[in-house]
Parts: sequence; C-alpha cells; structure tokens
Amino acid sequence: MMLQPVSPHELEDFFAYVVSVLERLNIPYMVVGGFAAITYGEIRFTADVDIVVDMRYGHVDPFVAAFPIPDYYVSREGILDSLDRRYPFNIIQPHTGAKVDLAPLPQDLRTRAAFARRQRIVYDEVANRAAYFATAEDTIVAKLHAYQETGSEKHLRDARGIVVTQWERLNLDDVTRWAHAAGLVDTWLALLEAAQ
Repeated sequence: MMLQPVSPHELEDFFAYVVSVLERLNIPYMVVGGFAAITYGEIRFTADVDIVVDMRYGHVDPFVAAFPIPDYYVSREGILDSLDRRYPFNIIQPHTGAKVDLAPLPQDLRTRAAFARRQRIVYDEVANRAAYFATAEDTIVAKLHAYQETGSEKHLRDARGIVVTQWERLNLDDVTRWAHAAGLVDTWLALLEAAQ
C-alpha cells in the first residue's frame, strides 16, 4: 500500500502542535530550513520542518509524553542519544506522514548568534499562528551554507526567493558581512546580482 505524501495543511497543523508543546514546556527553539525559507520567500513544497531546540535532559520525559503512541512516533532513547551526541531527532505523525526534525542547539558561534537573533513572526495570518524563526538574513546565510555543502540548487532558489520577497525589509549589509565571514561572499554577491 502506497502512502500519500503529507499535505501542506497536515504538515502545518502538526508543526503548530509541536510548537505549542515546545512553548508550553519552555523549550527555546528556532524554525530553520525549508519551512523558514518558505515563510520568508516563495512557496514551494516541503515534506518536513526543521527546528533547532535548546532542549535539556529535564525536558525529555514531558516532551515525549506530549506525543503519545499510536498518534505520534518519538523515541525517548533517541532524544537522549541526540542530546548526548548533538545530532537531530524527529517526531513523526504516522497517519499523515508529517515529520518534524529537531536538532539540539550546536556549539558553533554562527548558529548560536542566529539563535539569539531569532524572532517571533506570524506565519499563518488566517489561523493567527506564530512561532520563533531564524531571521530572514540568517536563513539566507544558512541556505548559502547548505548550497556550498550539497551543491543543491534548491538552496539557492530558496535564498533568492527570500531576497526577492523581502527586499525592502532585508539588512543586506548584515548578510554581506556574515557571508564574507563564512567564505560565501562570492556566492552571495552572484545571487544578489541575479535577484536584482
């Protein structure tokens, strides 16, 4: 039996529930990746949501309790191992196929600075849903990094979509400075020229 891909509505509802759990348990978080790029830029399909979390060991049991089987799949042992080794874990909603990937806040200064700058934005005005996202500028730089690491044009399209959509609101000097510090300035300037 073939599973249908998760619909954007199902993914957004699941994401909203995960965010509500993070906020209820006072777990600091920041939405990143494709979902952040879509929120700031051009609409495209994404099959999951990526969230950076500043989760502590004391959060694990109440977090797992908020996602009971069979409605959700999340592994307590997987989360503990994730916190120990600083790699992502996920939560899956089996009946829809929706998935949220959560990554413990890494030690690198770039991500920690982005985490400190995260901002609460309304991502669904109809349902009045808001969450903490990486800034548009940090999302662009992260997408440039992802492009450098993977070579996938998807990341450049995401970054260009943010630049075009957010042009009047972006702090281009910040993006240029951060791209320069990360060794991405040539890619950034080429993207900026194409977006103009």
